[in-house]
Amino acid sequence: MDANLNDLFQTSGVLRKESPSRSWKVGRVLYLLFVPIVTIVAYLLPYLPYQLPMCLFKLITGYPCAGCGMTRAFEAAAHGHFREAFEWHPVGLALFVAMWFGVIFVAYELVTNKPLNWEGFLRRWGFLLAWSLFFILLAFWLLRLSYYKFGQWFPLPLKFPL
Repeated sequence: MDANLNDLFQTSGVLRKESPSRSWKVGRVLYLLFVPIVTIVAYLLPYLPYQLPMCLFKLITGYPCAGCGMTRAFEAAAHGHFREAFEWHPVGLALFVAMWFGVIFVAYELVTNKPLNWEGFLRRWGFLLAWSLFFILLAFWLLRLSYYKFGQWFPLPLKFPL
């Protein structure tokens, strides 16, 4: 009975594993398609006949959230206005640039047909990167809130109001 179930699962593909050489390539090609699509959408957002809905956090509290301005930062970066992107949200510009650096790494992987050790990199540095991004977002959010609460308390060249 167990042998029949095992045969059934193997023929249906449940227990069959994909070859590692094929599986990593599919993800990389999808990434290479994803990044230009995101950039094109960000480029076209200002030309929409309607504006994107306002941040729910800002709608409820009247204050910007930690990610407020990130979409506009992507829009500005997609248009090549990197200073304006930084002014909208410095982390948004950094994520946009990192996304395109990722394209370079992925293209290198596909050309050389050798995947980089992303799991090892994330195992070693992922925790630090995630917490660093969290604290950077928190710091910019607190600076932005200080502007709304106390006026231009911290002299940052960030665009206001969001």
